Amino acid sequence: MAFLQKRWTLPKKLSPPRHRLLQKGWRALERIGKKPLLCLLGTFLLSGAVFLTQGTGRLPEEGSLLREGYGGSEKEYGLSVSGLLGEERETELLVRVAPREYTEEEAEEIFWRCAEELPGLMLGENADLSEVRQNLQLPKSLPDYGVRISWYPEDAELISYEGEVKNAELSLPVETTLKAAMTDGKHTGTYVFDVTVCPQLLTEEEALLSDFQKALEKADLNQVTEDALKLPEEFAGRRLAYRLEQDHSAVWLLFLGTTAAALLSMKSRTEGAREQKKREEELLMDYSELVSKLIVYLGAGLTIRNAWERILRTYEEMQRKGLVGERAVYEEMRRTCEEMQKGIPEGKAYQNFGRRCRLQPYIKLCALLEQNRKNGGRNLCPLLQAEMDSAFEERKNAAKRRGEEAGTRLLLPLFMMLIIVMVIVILPAMLSIGG
Repeated sequence: MAFLQKRWTLPKKLSPPRHRLLQKGWRALERIGKKPLLCLLGTFLLSGAVFLTQGTGRLPEEGSLLREGYGGSEKEYGLSVSGLLGEERETELLVRVAPREYTEEEAEEIFWRCAEELPGLMLGENADLSEVRQNLQLPKSLPDYGVRISWYPEDAELISYEGEVKNAELSLPVETTLKAAMTDGKHTGTYVFDVTVCPQLLTEEEALLSDFQKALEKADLNQVTEDALKLPEEFAGRRLAYRLEQDHSAVWLLFLGTTAAALLSMKSRTEGAREQKKREEELLMDYSELVSKLIVYLGAGLTIRNAWERILRTYEEMQRKGLVGERAVYEEMRRTCEEMQKGIPEGKAYQNFGRRCRLQPYIKLCALLEQNRKNGGRNLCPLLQAEMDSAFEERKNAAKRRGEEAGTRLLLPLFMMLIIVMVIVILPAMLSIGG
């Protein structure tokens, strides 16, 4: 919100006492911060929405509670009853109101109405129940009437309980029935529908394929005692040739293997970049500490090399005691000391240290050390002090950025929780109003 990102100011044309009071109020709001204020604003909005959905608390009609419609569910009302245990005393009760039910005459009329509508609903892609060739769509309920339906076919091998029509083997139409048992929870009604299942309508090609498939199944039954199934050389006056379908599993295996290799390569590169970024962040965090130690030891009269070795020995002692883990900057300092012990010139070793760290502050530090070593300048400590101040400031900024990033990552789950709470609170209220 834009008004929260700017420093709040007050108009100057106010009396001094009122001006001071408002200034204190604005400063208090600034101390609270943006996120708590947003949370309070969301809470007020949510509370207002709940209050509006709950209404005034009065009954819709004097002494009456609305029911759910036919086929609905039970509703619960929280009531405060006064006058039951005394004129000035209120009693809180939980009242459950059952959904509305049909009378026996209404139920019979509704069942007849459903029976008239069901043939049109259950046809699916069929034109009429007297010519059923495709699967039927048997509805389990009619919500508009509050009626539930159970289906019972006369021949489950011809029409399943789910409406699947099994007419692949039929050569002639077959008459059968479907029974629909309807109930509204209290009353029941049973109605029987006449259905004629007809053979499938196949094209010439589909019929030829079906006949050939049946011929293969028949040949398999006749040759079941043989070592192999001999395929027919001719069918319907046509000479046939066969070949096995090629197995494409090798192609899929090659594709999956290549994809897996690419993903592993991407993963390794991503992990390498993540590790490099983590190392650079660690080097930057330790830079100010290294410079401050160099200032202390150089100020005590040690040479650069002796100060370098003293810092490394302190790190190794703390590591042996388990007080500190492995740190990248001190490991690079160890390599620098090993290079100098092997005879590499001191200046060259410092340059290698800066190149391995690959960060501008370390390269600058190595340049200052080499310059001091060559020229014997006495202003190294002030330069290092300025470098340390800059490093500490950068370290504070980095810590601040990390805190802001962590806070930003927490906003998403907070907003998700707020949305869930709003749905949990508002949805039942809206449903109760709609009922």
